[in-house]
Amino acid sequence: MNHLIAACVLMLALAAPASSQNSVRVGLLGPDEEPRFSQIADGLKQGLLEQGYASARIEIVEMRVPRGDDGPALATLEKLAGQRLAVLFAIGSNLARRARHQSASLPIVFITPGDPVAAGVVQSLARPGSNMTALTFEYPELSAKRLELLRDLAPGLRRVLVLYDPRDSSPRQGAQAARAAADILGLTLVEVQVRDRKDIDEGLKKLDDVDAVLGIPGGVTTGHYEAMIAAANARRRPTILFAHSPSTQDALLSYGASDTEVARQAARAVVKVLEGINAGDLPVERPAKLTLVVNLRTARALGLAIPPSVMLRADRIIE
Repeated sequence: MNHLIAACVLMLALAAPASSQNSVRVGLLGPDEEPRFSQIADGLKQGLLEQGYASARIEIVEMRVPRGDDGPALATLEKLAGQRLAVLFAIGSNLARRARHQSASLPIVFITPGDPVAAGVVQSLARPGSNMTALTFEYPELSAKRLELLRDLAPGLRRVLVLYDPRDSSPRQGAQAARAAADILGLTLVEVQVRDRKDIDEGLKKLDDVDAVLGIPGGVTTGHYEAMIAAANARRRPTILFAHSPSTQDALLSYGASDTEVARQAARAVVKVLEGINAGDLPVERPAKLTLVVNLRTARALGLAIPPSVMLRADRIIE
């Protein structure tokens, strides 16, 4: 009965004029990092539109917070109750967890680069429980797959630089998976824990001591991929990142799901919640497609030849 009432309320709101105060409000909460925040916002809006919800009938309330700064984040979360949100779309498990603590009743759909069960955010992938569900645009074992791609690209590869944020459960999981894979592949990881841009700059000084760079998604590095890739390219070190985007377009390789596509896919869960389904009853999803992108321009600049085995597996090649 509650589901039926919620669905009826939603239909009435969507039928109201765009200027009506009864329009459905969807919150978008995430780190203030561009162009990533806008890409996710565009993907969410596109997904809602594809599900039949005109943008004039759903208001997206954007809430940006500095990554790693608890003060502004907590202040923003305290304002949630006054936003009259029908559902909150959160970027990252940390913000999703904080939002749940702030409001036990507000439905939450979030995206995360890690395992939300291992992070203690949801009870299980099949039944997340509470008031939240998720879509994992990444899963930790992909860091192992990227190491394999680097080795296939350069069989003489021995040492790989990894910068990751230890404060975030997702990059911790990715680093752990990479560590296990490195042992199997006979590689050595040069790990650097980073918490801000200064740490990243210090970590990049180790480029002369490694053969390649593995990007671990999540945490503070998310806002500094361009600088990381530029530094690696300047020292002719190949890089592999989690997905192709304006921030990662100069990386030699990327393998994963784009932020835009993940948000677009997650919009389906948002719509289900808007139609009355309890978020905690919606299974956590994985991305529908993973894409391998090879940048031949970067390869030429680095003086590398991409092996046919890697080229054949590529979904997209940048000439």
